[in-house]
Amino acid sequence: MNQIKIKSENPNKLFINIGQQQGEIVYTGRKVAQQSQKNWDEFVTTLLEGKGNPQIGKVYQDLSLAVEQYNQECQNPVAFEVVYHYFIAKIIRLINLNPTDFPHQWYLACQTEDIPHPGDFITLKLFQEPLVIVHQEDGTIGCFLNVCTHRQSPVFEGKGCASSNKKVLCPYHGWAFDLDGNCQNAPGASRGEFGSNFDHNLYRLQEIEVKQDGEYIFVKLLSKHPEEVEIKKDYDSENIGVAIVNLLDQVSPGYAEGKSASLPEAIRLWLKIGYLEKELTFLVASLNHSSGIIPEDVNSSQETELLIESLVRELKQAILMVENQELTLKFGEILERIGLPQEREKPTKFNPFEDSELGGENDSEDELAQLNTEPLPIWIYGDTALFTLEIDHLIAPTWQFICHINEVPQAGNFTWLDIIGDRAYVLRTKEGELFAGRLKHIDERNNCPNFSLPNYGLEPIDIDIFYGFVFIRFSWEGARLKELWYQADLLKPYNLEAMQPINGIGRYDINVEVDYKLLWENFLEDYHFPMMHKGLTRRFKLSSDCEGINGMIIPMKDPPSPHLNPTERKYYDCAKSLGRHSWEHETKLQEIAAQTQSLPETLCYSAFCSMSSQEDMPMPFSLSIFPEHIQTFSIVPGGARESRFHVRSYAHPVDPNFPHSQTIKDAQLANIQLLIESLHEDIRVNYITQDSVSSKLFEKKGIFSIAELDVAKFQQAIRLKLPMTKFQNRTFLVNH
Repeated sequence: MNQIKIKSENPNKLFINIGQQQGEIVYTGRKVAQQSQKNWDEFVTTLLEGKGNPQIGKVYQDLSLAVEQYNQECQNPVAFEVVYHYFIAKIIRLINLNPTDFPHQWYLACQTEDIPHPGDFITLKLFQEPLVIVHQEDGTIGCFLNVCTHRQSPVFEGKGCASSNKKVLCPYHGWAFDLDGNCQNAPGASRGEFGSNFDHNLYRLQEIEVKQDGEYIFVKLLSKHPEEVEIKKDYDSENIGVAIVNLLDQVSPGYAEGKSASLPEAIRLWLKIGYLEKELTFLVASLNHSSGIIPEDVNSSQETELLIESLVRELKQAILMVENQELTLKFGEILERIGLPQEREKPTKFNPFEDSELGGENDSEDELAQLNTEPLPIWIYGDTALFTLEIDHLIAPTWQFICHINEVPQAGNFTWLDIIGDRAYVLRTKEGELFAGRLKHIDERNNCPNFSLPNYGLEPIDIDIFYGFVFIRFSWEGARLKELWYQADLLKPYNLEAMQPINGIGRYDINVEVDYKLLWENFLEDYHFPMMHKGLTRRFKLSSDCEGINGMIIPMKDPPSPHLNPTERKYYDCAKSLGRHSWEHETKLQEIAAQTQSLPETLCYSAFCSMSSQEDMPMPFSLSIFPEHIQTFSIVPGGARESRFHVRSYAHPVDPNFPHSQTIKDAQLANIQLLIESLHEDIRVNYITQDSVSSKLFEKKGIFSIAELDVAKFQQAIRLKLPMTKFQNRTFLVNH
């Protein structure tokens, strides 16, 4: 139900056309990147300046016109620079090079004047490789992949200076590194949270060979390159790698410097639709070995089919999410232009268990236990071909949250969820029952559901109701929610079935260009709270020995921190005045919950998350239970790097004559505001982590702490369902 509407068709058509031009520029950029660093730097420079190349100059002018027309017809104008910076950042993010594609052995990284003093560092990107160049304490120059060996966040940010007695902290979980790339500390390691055999020396940053030649500093991305290539010095003084880092940071949303990205969602989606059409056109041509596509551009038939299916799904998702009263996109017409039949066969059914090298279903219990401490390789995050397999083996069989029963209370009421290019409806029949169905064809979206047709014109799909919350799935096989839920009896005293939605600020969706697996892993642990969520750590007591976040009860701090901001203080005061029992009784309830996995009554000063057992069903949905309201939090996958936060809030109706009715509303409002702030903090770290996991050179393997146990369980389920993900590289997908 999350459509973006704007009035005139003219800007929309322009943005779609510009998205198609974006696809052509990406294709050009991929060829340029394989030629030389000099050519790549010149290409990026023309992108940044918007001139110097006819192709880029034209799209710059077209985009300027489209933004101008958009601003004439919309109440909230957008700055052209915001749109253009997003546009070119997306191009750079879409140009990936495999190590075998690197054209030279040595690459210019920076100049000595960029890091003149010991402790100085500068971050840059060479193609998709995030690097940091460091002036070390002994005067030598070091270079490392700027990817944390724990959970792959960038460690160094921007440009700065770090003294020898002050370590650089990973902004995600606070792992500490020195200027030589050594891991000096992992929070919780001294308490044994990584196991008794943990050795932080094994988790140093991955080193890159570096050479200084006069005022220039060069790096060798492939240290095992068989030939010694002479360093070329025909470079401009501007450091394009640094400019790329600055650009990507500028367009990453979140609360960076107190500001959030302001790109209108409608513009983003129209551009995306045009880009996906062009990218699919190239892929279909490559599959047919036609249209001038040279042999080395042609992926394996298997991989290309997977890529096409994944991007078709993403295209459908974008069309569903953006709509216009005067311009209704016909998916069938787009497929015809691409050269794909409307009634086309799916890719050859890919069985992830048919290769004996993969293992998977027959993995031993000992092996699975060992895997619990070792994260999956980074190539799985945002891989377009793999996403097609995830749809079949991870997403379709998983329950997806749509609504609460009280959001469709009467016959004829309906709502829907757009996910992976499908629209799933839940409606109330005239008999008072709930029915779930899938839109048969995307171009019928304006005519469904039709209450005069059998099954309302929809394809029936599975439905389940759990404590009043309505879920659907695209598979008829598998366990029901009550069999999958972890410690479900904790929810019993809250009478969730009787709750009503909190509209307005409590109901929102946020689309992000990040792999849903990264987002969900972030939610599954509180190990990042001290670094990422200062407000949460001010308000709640966090346990250092919790085994995952699922079902963990987190009490508020009492007495409260003296550093609470006004909204935090407001929430604390409201919660305390609404308390029906003492803090001592609250502690007893927590003890009962720990012993019996149930609660005899609701908590007054504590919160907890409730979700499925991740090892049984890797389901990106959680109920966050607070004394005054609950929040449903789900992550809806829309593509390999496209997800949506689907957030809803619910509470029991409050009698306006109740003495504390206003206090309850104040508590709800304050808490929802604080939760939104925390979500934006997470969004930014996930954007920069998504950029880090684009590295093709990263070979390290991280480790999980006790607090990340639910992440380990989630990844274990992925390994079992898609066993090719246990390999350090994606060769299996390419060669089949």
